[in-house]
Amino acid sequence: MDTYKIDLLSSGLGGKTFEYEIGDDFFADIDGLIQRGNIHSTVVCRSAGEVFKFQIHSVGTIIVPCDRCLADLELRIETTNDLNVKLGDEYADEGDCVIVPEANGYLDLAQFIYEFIALSMPMTCCHEPGRCDDTMMRELSKHQSTRSGDEGEECEDSENGGVQASAGEDSVEPVDSRWAALKQLKNKQ
Repeated sequence: MDTYKIDLLSSGLGGKTFEYEIGDDFFADIDGLIQRGNIHSTVVCRSAGEVFKFQIHSVGTIIVPCDRCLADLELRIETTNDLNVKLGDEYADEGDCVIVPEANGYLDLAQFIYEFIALSMPMTCCHEPGRCDDTMMRELSKHQSTRSGDEGEECEDSENGGVQASAGEDSVEPVDSRWAALKQLKNKQ
C-alpha cells in the first residue's frame, strides 16, 4: 500500500498525475464491502502550496455481494471526486478538507480512493429480476410471510388455528397465528 502514499513536502507536486491499477489485492487489503475489482484511478494534484487540491477519477468494475441472493454482482463504476489537503499539527478530517501532520508529510490515498469508489455504488446492489441465484431465491421464498392483497385466498387452518394462504399452488404454508389475530381485528373495521 506504500504505492498510494504521496509526499506532500516534495517540490513540483502541483500539476503532477498519478496512475493506479487497482485489483483484487487492493480490495483484500482494505477489507470492506467490495470483494474484488478492476479499477483504473487517475489522481491529479491541481495545485500545491497551502492547500493541495487532488482530483481522483476512478473507472472500472467491482464485485460486491447481491443484497437479495448474496451471489457475486458485477457493477460498473465511474466517479470523479475532489480532495483538499492541508498540512497542520495533527491529523484531522474536517469534511471538505483533510489535515495531514506536517511532521509526517505523507498522504495515504488508498482509503480515500476506496471510499470514493464505495460511495459511487447504488444504495441497493441487486441483480436484475430473474438473474439472482435460484437456490437462494427458493430458500427465501420459503420464509416470506403472506400479505393481504396477494393473489390467493386465505382460509382457516383448523389443525393449528392459523391462517394459510394459497397462491394457486397445491402446497400451502402456515402463517403465524399472531398475524391471524391481527387480521381478524382488521376485518372488524
